[in-house]
This record gives sequence, C-alpha cells and structure tokens, in this order.
Amino acid sequence: MHHDAPAALPLLACIVGLIFGASVVHPTTCAIGVVAIVALWSADVLVRIRGTSRAAAIRSSAALDETSGACGRGRPHSAARLLTTSIALAVGFLLSSHLAAVRASELRTFRNLDPHRFAEIEAPIDHDWSLRGASYFLRVDRFRANGVDFEQPLLIYAGFEPPSAGFSKSIVASGFLRRNDRGTFVLSLKSPLLMRYSGTLPPLSPARLNRALAMRIAPFAPARPVEVALVEALVLGRSERLSDDVRDSFKRGGTYHLLVFSGLQIAIAAGAIAWLLRFVHAPRASDWLLLLFALLAPPFIGPTASVSRSSIGIGLYALSRIAKRPTSIENLWCIAALSRLLVAPADLADPAFLLTYAGAGSLLFIAKPFKGRARWVVTPLAAEVVIVPLTLASFHQYAIGGSVLTIAMTPIIFVMLIVAALVCAMPSNALLSLIGLLHAVCGAMNQAGALTSGFFTAPPGEAVAIALVASIAAIAALSGRWRAVAIAALLLIPTAAAIHRARSLRSVLVPEVTALDVGQGDSIVTRAADRTILVDGGGRNDASRFGESVLLPLLLDRGIRRVDVVALTHAHPDHCGGLPAVIDHLEVGAIWITPRRFTGDCAASILGAAIRRSVPIHIVRDGDRLVLPPLHATALVATTHFRRAAENNSSLVLRIQSGARRVLLTGDVEAEAEGSLLTRLGWCHVLKVAHHGSKSSSTPPFLDEVAPRLAVISCGRDNRFGHPHPAVIEALRSRRIRTWRTDRNGSITIALRERGIFTKAEIDTPP
Repeated sequence: MHHDAPAALPLLACIVGLIFGASVVHPTTCAIGVVAIVALWSADVLVRIRGTSRAAAIRSSAALDETSGACGRGRPHSAARLLTTSIALAVGFLLSSHLAAVRASELRTFRNLDPHRFAEIEAPIDHDWSLRGASYFLRVDRFRANGVDFEQPLLIYAGFEPPSAGFSKSIVASGFLRRNDRGTFVLSLKSPLLMRYSGTLPPLSPARLNRALAMRIAPFAPARPVEVALVEALVLGRSERLSDDVRDSFKRGGTYHLLVFSGLQIAIAAGAIAWLLRFVHAPRASDWLLLLFALLAPPFIGPTASVSRSSIGIGLYALSRIAKRPTSIENLWCIAALSRLLVAPADLADPAFLLTYAGAGSLLFIAKPFKGRARWVVTPLAAEVVIVPLTLASFHQYAIGGSVLTIAMTPIIFVMLIVAALVCAMPSNALLSLIGLLHAVCGAMNQAGALTSGFFTAPPGEAVAIALVASIAAIAALSGRWRAVAIAALLLIPTAAAIHRARSLRSVLVPEVTALDVGQGDSIVTRAADRTILVDGGGRNDASRFGESVLLPLLLDRGIRRVDVVALTHAHPDHCGGLPAVIDHLEVGAIWITPRRFTGDCAASILGAAIRRSVPIHIVRDGDRLVLPPLHATALVATTHFRRAAENNSSLVLRIQSGARRVLLTGDVEAEAEGSLLTRLGWCHVLKVAHHGSKSSSTPPFLDEVAPRLAVISCGRDNRFGHPHPAVIEALRSRRIRTWRTDRNGSITIALRERGIFTKAEIDTPP
C-alpha cells in the first residue's frame, strides 16, 4: 500500500462493517465493499510477491538471500494489514449493530410510556433557545425520560419566551413526549411552570467560557440582531440566532459551510498558534499547545463533525511530532475519519460528516497531485465533483459554482472572523458595524451565486454509497494522478444517475395518483403523461421550511419540475404549508383556491409566492372543470354555511377522472359537508379518506354512496390526534374497501390502468 494513505483500508473496512450492521443501504453496496477489501489485500500480496520474484531473477545469490529476508520482513506487514482490516470490519459491524439495538430498545421504552401522562425530561443544555415563527425551541443531543436514558436528539418547544439558561447545566421539563413525522422526539411546553434549570457549569469549563462570551455580546442583540448572530456563529459555534433570511442567502450561494463554526476556524487558530511559537523558537511548546488546543476545541464549541475532524487531525499531527513519528496529511485524514466513526458510528449517515470529510478529501486526493497553475484549475473542479452528489442526496439543492464562490469569499470570511473575535473581546457598535458591512459584501456575492442555484433530483442512495465506498478503495489502491482521475470518475456516477433519474421520470406511461408521505397532512399528486395536478402541500406548524425540506424533494425525485395546477382544498397549515415553496421553485401553471375561509399566514404566503412568480389564481366555483387530457377534474364546493368546523367543511372536493377510472379527493370535509354533497358525488374507484381518517368524517351514508374499491388515508406516524380513528378503519373494513395508510406504507402510488388498479407502496407493510 502507498505511504500517504495506509489507513484507507481499515477505514474502508470500518465503513463496510457499519453498513452491514445497520443494514441501511442496498446489499449490493455491502458486497462491493467486501470484494474491494479482499481484492486490495490480494493485490497488495501479489505486488510484493512479484517484486520479490523479479529481484530474485536479477540479483546474485547473496543479494537473493538479502531479498528473501526483506520478503520475510514484508510478510508480517501484510499480515498486520490484514489483521487490522479484519478488526476494523468487525468493530464497525459490532458498533453499528449495537447502535441499532440501542435505538430499538429506546423505541420500545418510548412506546411503553403512557401517552396520556406527562413525562419528566432531564437533558444537558448544549445549545441556545431559537425562535422559529411564534415558537421557541431548544435542541438537546440526549435526554432522560422518566429515569430512562435516550441517546437521541430531543426538540423542546415552548409557546412562550423561556428564561435564559445562564450557566445552567441541564433543563428539567414535563410534558407529553412524542415523535414527529421524521422520527425525532418532541416535547411541547405549555407553561413556564413546567420547566426549570438545574446544576451549574464548572467555573473553568470551556462550555462556560463559551456562554460567558455569548452573554457578553447579548445586550447588543436587540439593536443589531444580524451582526450578533453572525459573531456567535463564526466564533462561538452558536447558529441559533441566525435568521432564515441569512441562512437562505448563504445556502443559495453554496457557502453556508463558511458561515458556521467549522474546521476553517480551528485550522486558522491552530496555524496562528504554531506560527507564533515557532517564530519565538519554541517548536516543542508549539506541539504541546496544539495538542491542548485540539482537546479543548470540541468541549468549547461542541463535538460537531467539522470541529471533530479538525481537532482529531490537529491532535494526531501534534502527537506524531511529539513522538517523533511524522506522518502525511492524507494518513491523518483517514485516521481522523476512522476515529470519528469509531466514536460516533451514526455519523456515517450524517450529511455534515460526509460533507466535511469529502471536502477535505477532494483537496488531498484529487487536487494535490497537480502542480502549479493546474492545481488552481483542478481545485474548484475537484470540490464540485465531490460535493455535488452529497449535497443533492442530502438537500436536493446545489449552487453550481459554489466552490469557486467559496474560494473567493474565504478571505472575507477570514477578516469577518478576526473582527468577530475582537467583538467577543471588546464589544462595540463600531466593530459590529464592520461585521454588517462585510456581511453585505457576502450577501451580494451570494446573490450573484444564487443565479445558478436551485433544487434538483437526488441521485439514488445506492449510487452514492457505491461511489463513496469505491472512492475510498481507490484511495487505498492507487496514488498520484491515477487516483485523482479514478475518484473523480467514480463520484461522477451519482450525479449522472441523478440526471438520468430526472429525465426518465418526467413523464409516466400510465395515469397514476400518489399520496405523498408528508406526515400529518395531505398532499396528493395526480399524473398522466407529462401532466400534473398537485392537491394540497402538507406542512407542520413546527417546520417553517417544510416545502423546501420535505415536499420539494418528494416531487423532484418523481421527475416533477412542472405542475399544471396546484389546488388547495383549504388554508390549514397541514394542507398548504409546503405550497409556497412549490410555487417559488417549480414551474406552476395555475393555482385553484376557494373563496371560503381563505385567510391566515399560510394563505398570505401562497398569495405572496403567486405574485412573485406571476402565477394566475383561479377562484373555484362549484362545478368548475379542469381538462388536462387525459385528466378531467370536476370541482365540488358546498354552497351552504356550516355551523361547526367551517374551514374543514368548506374544503374543495375534486373528482378526477382518467379514462374510466375515478378518484375522489375530499380534503377535510366532515359529516355535515358530506351530507350536503352526497347526491352529487357519485361512485369512485379510489377515495382519499377525508380529514386523515377522523371519526368526524366518512359517515356510513357517504361510504355507501361513493362505494370505493380502494381507500387511502394520509396521516402522520404516532400523531397526537389519534388518526385514523378505529371506527373509520372498521367502517372501511366492513365494506371490504382495501385501505392504505401513509403512516404505515409511506408514499402510496396507485396506477389507474384500464384493466385494473395497481398499488405500489413505499413501505411494504400489509394494509
């Protein structure tokens, strides 16, 4: 193996072991990883045997004896590598299996908790409270519920402004412990009386110093919220105060990684320490101080993937110098990644971990082999090739040319970092004004970079996994420019797969209806050829960017970039929350809304997006027809005023027909509206069950009149409303209506063929 990355093979083995243990990707990926490990070790042995044989043929007998001795010395090295690789594979498998078992045990414990009684939560405070919309939330990385430890994140929501935590060590709170649609644990606080802080951070702890600096500049926040938020993010690693506008600006430019505390700050600080002490001729002190810095940085900022990467690398570098066993940066990269995975195996599926190590790896293994002017050309291209598939897979979003903008903006961020550090030491309005000026320059640059940004289809997960595993195999097997070319070629595969996926799914061969898994909400897509109707867009009160993070990816991964008509049944957040993002980022032909009860923040957001994109709005009347051959949609709108649940009962009902097949989409209509529409509904093949399966809907007369063959219920997992109600499930079962649910089956696609109706669910759970 090559001297610059001898730890690549154990790293590859550990990753394959983690994949095996978690069983999170396609088995083909696991097989490729195992084959790669065996092939690499075999190639290593064959190269050594071949080298020994060639030497034996040309040397004298005395030299032959010497070479044999060298061969004998080489064999233990090969055996040691095989042993190390095998151990890494076994450790990765055991760690991942243990983590999966712990997660399963925690889930069983959670399900055994009484859902109707408060749970008492105790958790260490690692972050600040953040304001999102009208609610405050605090994210903790682990917690204890009723005396049981959970090694998973928890989001604590408060409908009031919580008191400052100060130097408190932990928070104790009482409330209903639930899981949201993404599987994250959530606790909602209704009153300040249900929470308190406990314990105090030690006076000399790095975390206390971090909070002290944050409290030092906090008085400037009311007058200069943006500048203070930037200082906290850049120097203290606290991104809680950053507004959505600031985040969006850097994300659109592809430079968000520069904004938050990352390896850049640690590398600059470590470099300054090393330069200063060596300048005064104290290299040994420099090495020990670097080691101390690497140990203190994670507890000061928090053990994020980027901070850990830099700290581990700097610490290992310092140790190698102290032990007088120097090594290469490439080897440090491999060991740092391996060390991080051994400590936190779940990071293998964390976008932050993948992006931080991949970004550094692109410079080391692709750009570094090139010299002179070629390196300046190759460096941004290498970053693009490596980052694109990971960003698309994680966020469905990428700014083309983001790496070039990153290089151009780094000097500005460097200056901003120095000024921000001065603000922490000597807070002043003058320094904060300079921060604001530098941020304005970054904003202009991001705005220019945003011209090439957008949302795109993600590559298949299998393609990303295979490319990453094969790239690490190339790091272990090759060197120089051959390695650079091989890695670049391998990482182009996921991007090419994403392009092919987007093109191949632009049109469907058979008309189909898909109930998207948007959690506790509704979003139904009807497609025929290249025509698309989107009815509702899901949403959650606790997710201000639901459209960008949930709905858009679901549409893009189905090849949908144009929606002919967006129809909103009614303006409740769980139906309209994701639609502004669709209107802003996709091509929308028209928006259908009802004039009944179209009020509130969500309605205003939709109107604002329609104005920005010049999308026509059609006010729907009863009997309106939409013709998008071969799709035909008829609007059914109740003309009466309802005494209860007026918003739900006023929902737009759509009867969509494709050929001889009928689909009835009912929004959230309840019994009163069902009765008023009963004589006009007619039969249907597929019924979207109203109001997520609530007992206030789906009355026996309604089900008898509509007489569907198949029913779909859109609801969230473990939702707090108890949807769908057992009575509704029983009513459907007694009528032999085959029922599918998004909380159990994920997104559900129903193909409307002339010879029958065929259903394909994302999760193969029996209905």
